[in-house]
Formats: sequence, C-alpha cells, structure tokens
Amino acid sequence: MKSEDIIDLPHLRRLIGLRVRHQGVPCVVVEVLDEPLALVLEPAQAPTLMANFHGDPGEYAVETRVIRVLTDDNRALSDALLDLELLD
Repeated sequence: MKSEDIIDLPHLRRLIGLRVRHQGVPCVVVEVLDEPLALVLEPAQAPTLMANFHGDPGEYAVETRVIRVLTDDNRALSDALLDLELLD
C-alpha cells in the first residue's frame, strides 16, 4: 500500500489554518511537508522574544512542531497525528 492510498498532499494542504491541540498546547497547522509527509504546527500563543549575542531582545522566536502523518512504514496514520485534538 502506498502513502497516496491513505492520504494525499492536496487533501492535507486543506488543513492549513486548522486549530489543534498537541500535547496540551493549542496550535495552528501552518504548513504541510511532502517528504516525509508531515504537518508543521505553531503554538497559538504570542511569539517570545529571543536574545541576541549581547543578551538584548531582538527578534521574535517562533516554536514549530513537526508531526509525521504516516508511520515509518507508510502503511497507517501515525500515533502523533491521531493524538491531535481538533479545536475548530
């Protein structure tokens, strides 16, 4: 069974913008990776300041989380994906 038989990339792209809970943290799906097939999540909270080399706050750092869609053998949906809780 090929990964396309389980789920396809155009279908996953429709999930961009969806709000989910990952390990207790509200997140938003911001991107879909095609190799390996994965969802990229960002926490739905305000970004945090990141210090530069001198310790001065400068840029905002955004945490991202990558959730594989399929198991390592590409035969089933991954546990990480199944554990996501839909918020929308």
